[in-house]
Amino acid sequence: MKKAVAGAIALSLAVLTMAGCGSNGNNGSHAGEASSAAPTGSNAGEASSAAPAGSKADDMSDKIKIEIMAASWTGGGWPDNNHPIIQYIDKKFNVDLQIQWVPNANFVEKMNVVSASGKMPDVIRLDPTMFQKWVGQGVFLDLQPYLSDYPTLKNVATPESWALLNPEGKTYAIPIYETPQNNTYVRSDWMDKLGIPMPSPDEFTIDKFYEIAKAFTTQDPDGDGKQDTFGFSALGNSLQLGDPQLIAAFGLANGWKEENGKLVPVETQAAEWTSFLTFMNKAYKEGVLDKDFITNANFNEKYAQGKVGFALDMHYQFSQTTNAQLQAVAPGGKFVELSPPAGANGERGTRTPTSGMTKVVLSKDMDDEKRDRILKMFDWWVSPEGEDIIKNGIEGVQYEKAADGSYQMTDALKAEGEGRQSLLWNWVLRGNTNTFNIYKWSAPEWAKGMEQSIVNAQKYPWKNASDGYLSASQTYTDKGAELDEKFLQTVLQIISGKKPVSSINDAIAEWKQNGGDKIIEEVNAAYQAGK
Repeated sequence: MKKAVAGAIALSLAVLTMAGCGSNGNNGSHAGEASSAAPTGSNAGEASSAAPAGSKADDMSDKIKIEIMAASWTGGGWPDNNHPIIQYIDKKFNVDLQIQWVPNANFVEKMNVVSASGKMPDVIRLDPTMFQKWVGQGVFLDLQPYLSDYPTLKNVATPESWALLNPEGKTYAIPIYETPQNNTYVRSDWMDKLGIPMPSPDEFTIDKFYEIAKAFTTQDPDGDGKQDTFGFSALGNSLQLGDPQLIAAFGLANGWKEENGKLVPVETQAAEWTSFLTFMNKAYKEGVLDKDFITNANFNEKYAQGKVGFALDMHYQFSQTTNAQLQAVAPGGKFVELSPPAGANGERGTRTPTSGMTKVVLSKDMDDEKRDRILKMFDWWVSPEGEDIIKNGIEGVQYEKAADGSYQMTDALKAEGEGRQSLLWNWVLRGNTNTFNIYKWSAPEWAKGMEQSIVNAQKYPWKNASDGYLSASQTYTDKGAELDEKFLQTVLQIISGKKPVSSINDAIAEWKQNGGDKIIEEVNAAYQAGK
């Protein structure tokens, strides 16, 4: 797939993302992404002395300092560079690994400062927007001439993912593997209390969704004698409203869709918006939709407080955390997974990230020895042995093996927090094994549930067709956020009854007139050139 065009800025239409990614509390795009296979590899706590494959007969006798800059999220990065996993890597590759964790909210500012200084870190993990901003400025190393010497690293992604967002014939970054993992969840204890059978995928239409959601609102499922529960909630900060499964059921695009060889933006889908907004306005008026949805920052508290029946766009790990929190206010409370609801024409979908949009880049300002050492390190990093160490940690430090062959976290890791051992895997670079949050000590039932959840999410892909093309539009760069925000305000006013549903047509016309038509023209020019 040729993509000579500068590609994708993550749409403000999406809740999130990458790689994850701004997101609400349930998409897990950072430290909570899902996985589908148990890790394999060496359990040894000592670094192997065998030199990994590479383009040079490097005996790694020279110690090399390697600086890595990466975004951090909840909990922040490790406080220093003496973490046992860093020490392991330092010993294995004779390097001095220096990790600079930058809070994600400040990462763009930090990147601008670093660039202005003229001294880029050796390795940086970038979201697609920042990658596209800098890729044409000659600051990243072209990896294409070297990848054949690092077969494990080369096979970490498909050729399409390697090419994504790169100029033709160039490979300026290692693509980060992504997988869909978010699904629809429902309070099964409420279903049981109200005598509602769990619907099969064929039975779970958008009408059935509304029927159940209304029962959750009107039939006192929590038994407190008050009408203080809601069928579902939403977020008022993006056009997806945090409910992509509902959006997809009405045929609305995940930002953009391909139709008759052209890319069509969601803002122009008048018929689909009319149907969706009629549905949402009815839900608001009847109390089925959480009345406070416009001011919601995330869903976490709503779900954990036991006042919402459907959780849309939730991943398995978050469902298990929420279920544990529910016990304090609703003993027996439990969210279980459903397929996304099907629309009138059979449409259904789960928000699907495009694998390879988030990138790991190397600075061009390094000598051959450092370049080869980093590529050797990353080639091992995404191997089964490397994954075992980078994700699970070191036996005897982060986990222990019992006599019966099972594993358990050490007291040290319990104090630090499960998952904290895998920050390099989560927030720097990971392989394509889908093992994101399944660890050696994970309970078999939990691991099986995580695996199945990913399989289920992959059944209903709902991709953004503009990935790889959107930022080719200068008009979108200049005006896109402003146009999207104005369009969103009309959507919120319609849902809350402040404007009639028909006013969406005026919003569409205004969006097109004030720059949308030009965005469509520019994006489609890039799309045709990139085919």
